[in-house]
Amino acid sequence: MSDIRKPLTPVKPVGLELVFFYPCPHCQRQVPLVGPTQPSLAQCDSCKGQFPIVPADERTLTFLKIMLANGKAGIDPDFL
Repeated sequence: MSDIRKPLTPVKPVGLELVFFYPCPHCQRQVPLVGPTQPSLAQCDSCKGQFPIVPADERTLTFLKIMLANGKAGIDPDFL
């Protein structure tokens, strides 16, 4: 018997995260970090070098998430 599958309905986002790119001081690769709000050491996934980062402002991240309704306001209305 053939396996007949119903087409999947597109899924809407249920959350939002902001990615910040930090240049590795060792190899200059752009290291992506998801909304770092605390000072810490980042590790380059290319050269494995570690370096300290300046954190993102938590209030700004919260503001952007509220303004975009945690991702719901960022979807393409023509697609719906």
